[in-house]
Amino acid sequence: GECSRAVIPDRGALVVVSEFRDDDLKTASRRATDAYGRAREAVQRLGLPDLELETVEYSLGEVKEWQKDRHVSKGYRARMGLRVVTSQVDRLGEVITIAAREGLQAVGGLQSFLSSGQELRERIACLQDAAANARTKAEKLATALGAKVGEPLTITESGGDPAPIRPMLLGMGEEVRAAAAPPVVEAGRQSLSLKVDVAFALK
Repeated sequence: GECSRAVIPDRGALVVVSEFRDDDLKTASRRATDAYGRAREAVQRLGLPDLELETVEYSLGEVKEWQKDRHVSKGYRARMGLRVVTSQVDRLGEVITIAAREGLQAVGGLQSFLSSGQELRERIACLQDAAANARTKAEKLATALGAKVGEPLTITESGGDPAPIRPMLLGMGEEVRAAAAPPVVEAGRQSLSLKVDVAFALK
């Protein structure tokens, strides 16, 4: 038996990245952490439902370029990434606006997905449909052979994982920084499919 359904994700996430370069190591680090902190506080003030914040990246190092047969120092780069998760997917555009306002350089990993609770509910509902589909197919086959379907003997489930998420990467160009309104973020739909193999006794 098979089940395939389109489900609406109940979670959205994106990563905003604070990146700064400077000739001085401490200055680069301070600018990146300050911008990260301002963005984090501004996101918290939005009051997004089911908000989850996670630091997903921190790096600090020297930038070198190959010039005239040798590496030449071009200063230092500091990066910090903040992952924002909320159940109100359409408001992620407000997070993008905050990132642009605070001078963050990129938005990555924009995605929508099912929370663990929602995924479990969708799987259970789909299992019921697949089981009913398996019995319907078995009864059709048995009738064609002049038999009747008896009790189920074995049941095996396979599949059930939502379709892979395709993250998007957005650059923070001047057109994004100058936008008067937050960009619209749509959750879209994900496909969920699974199969149930059932062996029935015949009578």
